[in-house]
Amino acid sequence: MNHDQRILLETNGMKTGIWAAATLAVSGMACGAAWAQSSVTLYGVVDAYVGNVRVGDKSVTAMGDGGNAASRIGFRGTEDLGGGNKVGFVLESGLFVQNGQGTIPGPGMAWTRQSYLSAEGHWGKLEMGRMYTPMFFTLFRTDPFGMNAVFSPLNAVSGTDAQPGLRAFAARSSNMFRYHLPASWPVAASLAYAPGDTTSNTVKRSAFMGGNVGWTQGGLFLGYAFQRFNEGAEAAITGPLGRSTYQTLSAAYQWTQLRVSGNYIRKTSNLDGVPTGQLFSLSASYAYSPTLTVMAEAVRRKVNGSARSQNVLALGFDHNLSKRTALYGRLLYLSNAANASATLGGAVVTPNSGDNVRLVGLGIRHMF
Repeated sequence: MNHDQRILLETNGMKTGIWAAATLAVSGMACGAAWAQSSVTLYGVVDAYVGNVRVGDKSVTAMGDGGNAASRIGFRGTEDLGGGNKVGFVLESGLFVQNGQGTIPGPGMAWTRQSYLSAEGHWGKLEMGRMYTPMFFTLFRTDPFGMNAVFSPLNAVSGTDAQPGLRAFAARSSNMFRYHLPASWPVAASLAYAPGDTTSNTVKRSAFMGGNVGWTQGGLFLGYAFQRFNEGAEAAITGPLGRSTYQTLSAAYQWTQLRVSGNYIRKTSNLDGVPTGQLFSLSASYAYSPTLTVMAEAVRRKVNGSARSQNVLALGFDHNLSKRTALYGRLLYLSNAANASATLGGAVVTPNSGDNVRLVGLGIRHMF
């Protein structure tokens, strides 16, 4: 407040002073709003189901979380800087509905699902932090079950049975830099790189890299994606360091009510004695009505030179009660061949048992 404003307040009394101060405050807020527009949104998912898990001849019935979409709570915000430029952020934490705990044990709230800052403009978009990998987005786009951690057969991509030394598929990465081409371009593409988490001196630091490219024309989508994890070393290197590589060719076609999609995924390691794995998927979803969608997906995973393999089948439906709430049902069946012990949905399979896995669930999902 300058000298003249102070004299005015003293002259006109306390009431006039209060109004003048309020006017100055509102004026300051208006100036800030004119400088940049910003917003913050609270969002989330609450999902619970009653399910039965059978592994071999043992069966358990219990409440589960995230059968349609993982429960979470998050904040996202953006600020418009003008000239087509803006910055934003996402902070997202997972939770278990059945007990209220976070998906990562420990005190406080951990933003382990997503935690990143972004900047974008006509030049594209750059994001920094913990987020989904480019290959995850490509698979998500071709999976009617949305890469759901419980019931999606496509999560068999993470299986390493009969591939010792292969790093499991990464849906997310920390310390990641991800760049997207401008949305106005005829193709969509992104590149990502992430050094390892270690803060100590290392002979060689671990690193993640990945990318995807996709083309859409009418109802057709074609995509390619890859990701590679290079192992690091804390001490002197006595042998080759592991390098795990995943690649996918993906496609989908949308008719009026029917959508068909498929993936071919190849999983390799540079280490001797680690055979190549392959995964094939075919899926379909059909919008029977504006409120009811049914879906099916089949996946086969095999490893070169090994009889150990998996076949996975999933069936499901979503019945929308509103724009935010849906009832759903799911059935997942995984068969292990030749004493394999792959699993899905968190079911515990005894190593080298060859036990099959069956999951059934009926639940409700609400988004806000």
